[in-house]
Amino acid sequence: MPIALPAAASLVDQLDKKVMILLRDGRHLVGIMRSFDQFSNLVLEETFERRVVVSASGTSHYGDIPLGLYVVRGDAVILLGEVDADIEESESYPKLVAPEEIIALEETVQDPIQTPIIVDD
Repeated sequence: MPIALPAAASLVDQLDKKVMILLRDGRHLVGIMRSFDQFSNLVLEETFERRVVVSASGTSHYGDIPLGLYVVRGDAVILLGEVDADIEESESYPKLVAPEEIIALEETVQDPIQTPIIVDD
């Protein structure tokens, strides 16, 4: 019978692997997980923030904004998973663009979820 590990101990399988983390504030971080503690605080190396933009025509682009060495509080993590390099390099994956270009694309595309709703009475 397998031994059940506490939540933080289950992160040991992700050590020294490239992971993507979804944070409570909606940001996506990608980096190499180097360390963690009993509170699931994480240390990421070669970290960047991944931003994805889908235009009105349906084309997807993403940009990686470099952050370097990064410490993430465990209570800010919603989801953590290993990045599959084969999928990132596939033709169906969104196109990688420069950080400046992804920021410019974000300004031209409005996300309907983030757009405030105004109701006229």
